[in-house]
Amino acid sequence: MGFELIRFYLQLLLPQWMQNREPDKRHFHRRRLTPVYRRKRRKVAALWTAAGLLMLLIQAPSFIISASLLTTFISFSLLDETEG
Repeated sequence: MGFELIRFYLQLLLPQWMQNREPDKRHFHRRRLTPVYRRKRRKVAALWTAAGLLMLLIQAPSFIISASLLTTFISFSLLDETEG
């Protein structure tokens, strides 16, 4: 009963374009459901895991800040909306 109530409230609150779960590479929200974008997200997750392990290995604050900023930049570059 609880999950149906939550689903009902979400249908009332969420806009119509968010309720559509069909992948579409041209739509700003539904592009996240495409297989290409999911592969990109897996790459980013692996990148952050490797960077996190490297940060644990080298525990210098300057390295951690630099690695975090570089990893953030690379993540945004990989997940960019433009084709490439």
